[in-house]
Amino acid sequence: MRRAAFFLPLMAVTSVSELPGQSAVDVKRPEQAAREHKFVEHEEKKKAQATNLEIRGATAFKEEELRSVLKEQIATIHDFGLTAARADDAAFFLELFYRKHGYAKVDVHYSIESGSRLVLDVTEGPQAILGTINFVGNNHVPAEKLFEYAVGPTRERYSRLQKDLPFVATDMQEGADLVHRYYVGEGYLDSLVDAPQYHFSADGARVDVTIPVHEGRQYFFGALIFRGNPVYDGATLRGQMVDLLSQPYTDRRVDDISRRLQAYYKARGYYSVKVEATGEVEASVAGHVPVVVVISPGPVYKFGEVNVAGLRRLRPSYVYNRFASLRGKTYSPDVLDEKFRELMRTGLFNVLQINPQPEGENYLRLDIAAEEAKAKEFGFSVGYGSYVGGIVGFSFADRDLFGYGRPLITSIEVSQRGYKGEI
Repeated sequence: MRRAAFFLPLMAVTSVSELPGQSAVDVKRPEQAAREHKFVEHEEKKKAQATNLEIRGATAFKEEELRSVLKEQIATIHDFGLTAARADDAAFFLELFYRKHGYAKVDVHYSIESGSRLVLDVTEGPQAILGTINFVGNNHVPAEKLFEYAVGPTRERYSRLQKDLPFVATDMQEGADLVHRYYVGEGYLDSLVDAPQYHFSADGARVDVTIPVHEGRQYFFGALIFRGNPVYDGATLRGQMVDLLSQPYTDRRVDDISRRLQAYYKARGYYSVKVEATGEVEASVAGHVPVVVVISPGPVYKFGEVNVAGLRRLRPSYVYNRFASLRGKTYSPDVLDEKFRELMRTGLFNVLQINPQPEGENYLRLDIAAEEAKAKEFGFSVGYGSYVGGIVGFSFADRDLFGYGRPLITSIEVSQRGYKGEI
């Protein structure tokens, strides 16, 4: 016999904790913050529509849209009164809005009539479309690659399906900066990108852009020079960063050398290791930059005692027992991370912080700060199945039974054809 069933949950599971109330910083939930922000925007839009404002000469955009753009400035005028400074702010932001949409020659003037009426006179001019972007001096990087960076600030506001983009001068300057950052990221440390040059068509409806580029030399990693007390041989240490050394030289990758070596040493118990990598560009030979790496490994540390703070219901022995096997073993951040994940998977904690602290005889004391999660849950459900008829269910769960961290889960379900329970 076929059976078909469906359930209509009428009440979500609720959680109840035995923990006493705790004082904490009142942090707004994202949904609450979003509601408040939406309310503020709604109020600003109402004020924008109610304020005594006239926008003249605007044909490219509806007045309602322009008022929405100026809602913050208009709300300020509504709340604190109309002054020349606030009127000038409104004109400035309206002009900025137009320029962001390609109206490079827009002009907005304000006037105050009868002491309380703001009039914004707009001379839009033609909307300028971005034409071709010509790169001069890019001998090693194709123009197609640089083009994506140059138009990036404008493109992010429009669909990639839109063929024609508006010309926005500030976007072009930002795009030129992105082109320069790309060159530096590819090892062209001496590169320069000049300010964009604009060429307007006779009717002002199209703008071609020229971006001069001075690439300079491309730099790569040269020899790695290890100083201090490396402990391990140079070939072993270089093996930790083969992929980095095969890429062009940048300051960011030099910093990555320090980070990788620190991780390598810490994974072998050198908790207090210090690694400082410095590139010597002035000493480069044929574009290859030597890097001096100074290493102070410090002693090899072992796991020591465990201190636990913040527990209310859970017995500290629950935490101690899970770290007991580490005592006396060589410190490893990976092992510590796995213990952290293991504890968080239990669902007993909202927050868990493990801070190793050096102490005598090269041991690391583990200071653990915990915030327990709610331990108890009660559930109630109502549903209907075509075979079993009406269904009523109850459930109870305690993830921390008697403070030992043992879970207890019980449920009972009653239908028109019988009942069943589970522990």
